[in-house]
Amino acid sequence: MSTLLLKNVPEEVKKRLKEQAELNHRSVNKEAIARLEQSLARPGIGPLPPPVRTRTRLTAEWVTRATKWGRH
Repeated sequence: MSTLLLKNVPEEVKKRLKEQAELNHRSVNKEAIARLEQSLARPGIGPLPPPVRTRTRLTAEWVTRATKWGRH
C-alpha cells in the first residue's frame, strides 16, 4: 500500500465525505478509497472522433450569418 496526501480539499467536500463515511460505517480514509475505486472502475467516454473537415472557412462572419439563418 502507498500513501496519498490530498491538499486544499474544500471544507464542504471534506464535510460531505465525512457524512457519507458515517452513513456507510467507514472511516473517512476508507470512504475516500472506496469512492476513488468506484470512479476509476467506470468506463471512460472513449476516444474522441476525428475533427470535422469542411470546405467552408469558418470565419466570424460565417458563424454570425449561420446563427442568424438558424433562428428563422
